[in-house]
Amino acid sequence: MITLTLGALALTLVVAARQFLAQHDLVGAQDELRHQAMHDTLTGLPNRALVLDRAEQVLARARRQHSPVAALYVDVDGFKHVNDTLGHAAGDTLLETVAARLSSVMRASDTVGRLSGDEFICLLDSPDLDASPELVAARILEVLRVPIDLHDPGKQPLTITASIGIARGERDEADDLLRDADIALYQAKEAGRDCYRVFESSMHTVAHDRATLEMDLNDALEKGQFFLLYQPTLDLELELMTGVEALLRWRHPTRGLLLPDLFIPIAERNGTIVPIGRWVLDEACAQAAAWHGQGHELGMAVNVSARQLESDTFVEEARAALDRSGLEPSALTLEITETTLMRDPDSATRRLAALKTLGVRLAIDDFGAGYSSLAYLRQFPVDAIKIDRSFVSGLTGAAGSAALIHTLVQLGRTLGLQTLGEGIEQPVQLETLQREQCDLGQGFLFARPLTAEAIHKSLEHDRDRRAGMPHAQATAPGRPLAARASQGERPQREGD
Repeated sequence: MITLTLGALALTLVVAARQFLAQHDLVGAQDELRHQAMHDTLTGLPNRALVLDRAEQVLARARRQHSPVAALYVDVDGFKHVNDTLGHAAGDTLLETVAARLSSVMRASDTVGRLSGDEFICLLDSPDLDASPELVAARILEVLRVPIDLHDPGKQPLTITASIGIARGERDEADDLLRDADIALYQAKEAGRDCYRVFESSMHTVAHDRATLEMDLNDALEKGQFFLLYQPTLDLELELMTGVEALLRWRHPTRGLLLPDLFIPIAERNGTIVPIGRWVLDEACAQAAAWHGQGHELGMAVNVSARQLESDTFVEEARAALDRSGLEPSALTLEITETTLMRDPDSATRRLAALKTLGVRLAIDDFGAGYSSLAYLRQFPVDAIKIDRSFVSGLTGAAGSAALIHTLVQLGRTLGLQTLGEGIEQPVQLETLQREQCDLGQGFLFARPLTAEAIHKSLEHDRDRRAGMPHAQATAPGRPLAARASQGERPQREGD
């Protein structure tokens, strides 16, 4: 009997132990599932759900204790470009590094989370003078600029920047705090990136207007609301038109005429710039071909956005536009801003080489403003540089501007590139550019943007002028235009 009792007791203990272990394993599995549900799998940081939960706790504590609270919305600049050019493995390494560096800046009481993609959030619990949101944001920008080792022998360290939106103070809900930080982030992007902006209540109105405009922009192309104007470009020696720059305009049904600086940044951000840019290229090529058919050998310049240049289909789109219109490729200039080229010079060189195979001309816009490397400039297969308007406008007052113009024109001549001065508004600016033998120019001194019909009349007038010139001048070959279409990356006046 004692033996049976001991055996039953042992069996009971074994069963109980197994039940305990099974329960322990179940609890562990539940904890792991709960952790996975609340954390980002790549970086290990809290995900959106956990960030919102902690933000609610921070806001509740702030209301009870009347303590300050702030959220920093951090977005990596140009992350899509990294993924597209270096691959997703490099993109993952970048995100893991960003997560680690953000965590290193924060205090133990703060929260760093990954919301999605390349978007991170930092919650500052009771920030003080020693760790104000602005100081933290500045520190984040600093640590993120340190080159990132991709752990790939074939790849150089990657240098990135970020934009940060700051929202501070109490909110009714966590979503409101993150929304306001996101609105401020957009302002940081608009300001040129690699900076931070603090949310202000007036930004709500701006954000609402932008959202409404973005919705309207999505079907503006389909509804035929876009049209082109053309800014003449002149040979500065003969002061005769040799080409035009295609300028995009939006005839909004309720807001009237909109200039590119209002909608191009939105189109760049949401990707609609690609179909819009394709339409501009088609329209511009067709119009240039029509003028050629009338006997006017006029060059046509069309700007290429960063999103277009990064697209693998852009070369074929340019080829298709030329084929549909019948325009000679040499009559078309594709212009890319200096800033766009310098984002990834090696990749830009390869894409420009592919475009050159079409027979088109290539030009660098805003030259001198982006501080490009002369070593890379020699590698770019470009035909022309367009001297930034800031240098030309400085000719009316700023000391040293004439010397800068001289240097840029001489640089172009040394490299065998055509030079074009933009924004000519005063006779003294024209005289200086002519004295320095700058090839081409455009600006209000000559003409504002014109319709295709007005350009045709001007061409007929130039034809009459040529008829009255000595034969040597009248038969001088026109130089194709190296001008730019409006990209809207900076505030733009009519005629830019």
